[in-house]
Amino acid sequence: MNKTTNEITEYIKTIFWTIFVAAIVVSIMVLDVRLNIGKKKDTDFHIKELTNIRLSLDELFYLERQKPNDFMINLKIAFLYEVLKDYQNAQIHYEKALTKSPNNPFALYKAAMFYASQREYQDAIAYISLIPDQNNKKYYELKARFYSRLGDYFLEDEDYPNSIKIYKMALKYAKNTDVKLEERVKVGYANAYNEYAEKFINENDPNHAILMLENALEIYPDPYAMYKLGLIYQNVNDEKALKYIENAFGIKPEIVNVEIYNKLLNKLIDRCKEEGEYSKSRFYGLKLDNFKRKIINNNIYKGDLEIKNFQVVSKRKFLIGEKQYSIIFDITNNTKYTVDNLFILLIINPQGGKIVETSTKIIDKNNPLEANKTLRNIKIPIKTSSYNLFSDHAEIQILARKNMRSQWTMIDYLTASFTK
Repeated sequence: MNKTTNEITEYIKTIFWTIFVAAIVVSIMVLDVRLNIGKKKDTDFHIKELTNIRLSLDELFYLERQKPNDFMINLKIAFLYEVLKDYQNAQIHYEKALTKSPNNPFALYKAAMFYASQREYQDAIAYISLIPDQNNKKYYELKARFYSRLGDYFLEDEDYPNSIKIYKMALKYAKNTDVKLEERVKVGYANAYNEYAEKFINENDPNHAILMLENALEIYPDPYAMYKLGLIYQNVNDEKALKYIENAFGIKPEIVNVEIYNKLLNKLIDRCKEEGEYSKSRFYGLKLDNFKRKIINNNIYKGDLEIKNFQVVSKRKFLIGEKQYSIIFDITNNTKYTVDNLFILLIINPQGGKIVETSTKIIDKNNPLEANKTLRNIKIPIKTSSYNLFSDHAEIQILARKNMRSQWTMIDYLTASFTK
């Protein structure tokens, strides 16, 4: 009897401790789920993809046993190991593929790309060199792609001379492929010179920087190289500076600082007048007038306008009527040019309410905003019938443009209070 009772007691203790431990485990799991609920969403996709890769590897290993001489199977296995960042096994299978087909151009190319990614450049070049230099567009394409990528690696290593040297080889092969690949290689080649120039600019060596940028432009019409040359030549040759800045502006106008361009034109006008070259002075004067008319009078750039003393005010329509909201602010013209035409767009996003947009013209030729002046107490009513939807706060974007055809430019983004 005592034995039976003891067994029952021990059994109950076992059940109790089992339930207790299980409860702790479940609590920890629940807590872990709560803490990692966000992470789970981000990692589920990657886990699924990695699982698929593992399944694909199993299938490929099965195929390898069925077709032991098929080098393409080993290339696929090697690629999947690269995706998994298992570079040791990736290397094993690239070597296996080359053992099965030592002269296959695609296998040589893939092995060369792998060794280049591992920064084993000598091995990479040794493999790509085994692809014959014969009149074969496919072979040229493989070599062009390899040397282009190798040039990128040298550029990442800040080895600019070797990057340029390698890109030159890439272009030699790319010229025998297609226009798209050739252009892609030219862009990379020019960028290598561009990066090298940046190094010389940082070292205050303008002569070498100019040489590198001019080399870049011989390869590809890069607007950034043009603009950098224009900036460097400001202190050396005004006319060359203007040429390069205008060329850059013609391709990518947003990279050009309008103040620098305007200052350069005025400098040339004054210099020509001093030297008695009045025809040249008029020529640059016409350029300046055209620039102001087409660019300054039509576009707003970051920092041109500044919003100050922003506030939201409300007023009841009648004594107990519905509230009417208005935005009041000052606007300052930070440029050296008069603004004689300006539209303002307000995009109001109330917390818990509907987005409201309202636009109006605040400046015209009869009431211009002079350079470095401030227009005060601009009042814009908020046109909506849903005032009751406004909460205590709202995010407000303020955009501006100078005419109906130009793009809106963001000049401020803020949070404002709405009084109920």
